[in-house]
Amino acid sequence: MKIKDIISGRFLAEDRVTRRSPAIVYIVFLMLLYIFNIFDTQKRYRRILAVEREIARLKVSATTTETKRVSVTREASIRKMVKERGIGLIENDTPPQQIR
Repeated sequence: MKIKDIISGRFLAEDRVTRRSPAIVYIVFLMLLYIFNIFDTQKRYRRILAVEREIARLKVSATTTETKRVSVTREASIRKMVKERGIGLIENDTPPQQIR
């Protein structure tokens, strides 16, 4: 087989090439399938990384919100807010009693 035959395409008409054409087509199909699979895997991996980053960001946000909630609902914080806003609530010093 000469380079001139390859460039002109004459080698495709030879008997040994035409006998192997189904195998060649099958190999080319598998190569295309492999390339598609690589691109699809990379796309899914990028999507997974984006979701993981979003989850990490949401965890930080949830932790911050939970910390703020705990600090605001403490008894001392509630007393301070009532006093600052001038709501006029009075704390009862006597414990509750059961009515009979």
